[in-house]
Amino acid sequence: MRLLRTRQYALLESNETPVPFPEYAILSHTWISPKDEVTYQDFKNRRSDIENDIYKQKGWAKLKRYCDRAARDGWDWAWMDTCCIDKTNPADTQEAINAMFRWYQNAGICYTYLEDVDANTALDRLSLTSGSSIMSLDLDTISGKDNVADPASFPHMILSSLLIKAKWFTRGWTLQELLAPPYLVFVDCAWRRIGTREHWTPEIKKACRIEAKHLSGFNPADYTSCSIAMRLSWASNRETTVEEDETYSLLGLFGISLPLIYGEGRLRAFNRLQRELITVYNDDSIFAWKALLPSNKYGPGTHHRGDKSKHGILAPSIREFWDASSIHSFGLDVNTFSMTNRGLEINAKRWRSKNDRTKCLIGLNCGVDLARLIRIPLHHHSDNSYERIQIDQLYDMSTIGDDCWEEERGNQSMFIRARSDSDLFVAPLIVGLEYPRKIRIGEKYLVYYGDGAMGTMQRLDEDPRSYDLDEDELLVKPDQLVFINIETDCQGIKTELDIIVNITDKGYPSAGILAKESEPWERLGDPLTEAVGVYQGLADYFHHKVPPVYPVFALEDTEDVVSICLIPRPALNRASRGPQEVGKSPTPREYLVKVTVGKNGDSDEETEGQSSRKRRRD
Repeated sequence: MRLLRTRQYALLESNETPVPFPEYAILSHTWISPKDEVTYQDFKNRRSDIENDIYKQKGWAKLKRYCDRAARDGWDWAWMDTCCIDKTNPADTQEAINAMFRWYQNAGICYTYLEDVDANTALDRLSLTSGSSIMSLDLDTISGKDNVADPASFPHMILSSLLIKAKWFTRGWTLQELLAPPYLVFVDCAWRRIGTREHWTPEIKKACRIEAKHLSGFNPADYTSCSIAMRLSWASNRETTVEEDETYSLLGLFGISLPLIYGEGRLRAFNRLQRELITVYNDDSIFAWKALLPSNKYGPGTHHRGDKSKHGILAPSIREFWDASSIHSFGLDVNTFSMTNRGLEINAKRWRSKNDRTKCLIGLNCGVDLARLIRIPLHHHSDNSYERIQIDQLYDMSTIGDDCWEEERGNQSMFIRARSDSDLFVAPLIVGLEYPRKIRIGEKYLVYYGDGAMGTMQRLDEDPRSYDLDEDELLVKPDQLVFINIETDCQGIKTELDIIVNITDKGYPSAGILAKESEPWERLGDPLTEAVGVYQGLADYFHHKVPPVYPVFALEDTEDVVSICLIPRPALNRASRGPQEVGKSPTPREYLVKVTVGKNGDSDEETEGQSSRKRRRD
């Protein structure tokens, strides 16, 4: 463990630190940016440039002010992640991540630097009322009723909303840094102390749903006072720059170690974490996850396999613990479980549905309270294995009625498939249309084939929570097929056609075009009434058998042909029209359906010119 000498701004290697190991201060913060923070390699290779203020001035100023703050409080030694870890060395990074919780736990003091919180507002008011300048004072040293430790004080009330909104509470790594230190003090952007963790417990609960009792004396191994599901809920709305760190930043919260495999992706990393927790702890709250419906969780248009689909017992991502902050593990030791090559082997109480014998519930030893222990719904396969169903629901004892469920005698042993579907939430596609003036765009219809069902024809209405789309853009979800009615006017002859855009369940797109008079798919009536059967049959044919394979259609009684081409385009940064939700929404892929009209073998110059409907974005 490397340390900084606070009064010399010097970095010492592990073998250069005194014996016995000195007491030290530690910093919790959010990075300015990787290009601005002073790293270990900068200390070794660019020290003179840094000290002469010609390289990484912002990062150097931050490091010095941190050291000055610690030195002013009597700490000769300090640790800072930016420069005390050699991130170019995988072994050094592995050691640091696995030891991080312990390092914060062993620190004498943790300074939590909130760069977006400024105490000047409170100090300005106090300066006016006191008649003297106190702008450089720490707010926890002000005497009397204006001490920030008093929730009724003016500084506390002013800073309360600022602290709740601080970026620090949204980052993945800062969760263990909040819980591990025995003494944590917040400092504002000017490094003034603004109170300890215990002074701000109501604000911390609002910011990250952590009860005050868990902020002091947190024990990673004690799952009965703080369940696995509860801890994962605290992290479910946090973000990390590197996707695998979403999992690796949690290792200290559970007192476990994992090999770091950067490049494996967040889903595999979280899958490995769950399997390790199952091995180490007898806490079945790890299975008490549920997904939000796509309309209110995973962002606008995100594809969510529905109620009838089946999934593994493991959560697809940490986001599925969004609603687990009140789940307690009661340590009843009634259930036993372990992971095998067949999946999760568990011995637990089971209820069978009276109406559908393939559906059952198993009981967990966790819940909001002992009277509401959680039950999770499963589907029983013919091979005597089970899978999770209704992933947006958890049952509890109060919702299980004797009229619907039959309790089976004793605990039942079963295998539950463990796979965590990486394609559980597949990003939607944004499809843009580009066409010449001689084409008029009409109504749009979609058929949804989720869960292997035969879809139903319906009008494609704008999603009120959709991404900020242009007039000629539409959001298409996986397992959907879309008909876009168009009309051409060539040489005074009008022809009605359908552009067909098909998206597979994995999100792979294809497109074709077909006139409404084409045999055997003649469909001249309303797609929702007279012609619904033909449209439905055409949709089924394309979606289940072959992709749309008609890229060109020759117009009758003219020399013109209509052609379409489906090509990818770079995605834009789009804002959702709905409120921000828990977790990240997958970034949609974007495609362009380019429609041209011209004589066979010729390009449509109008599409290339001023009259084409081009993508409009500043």
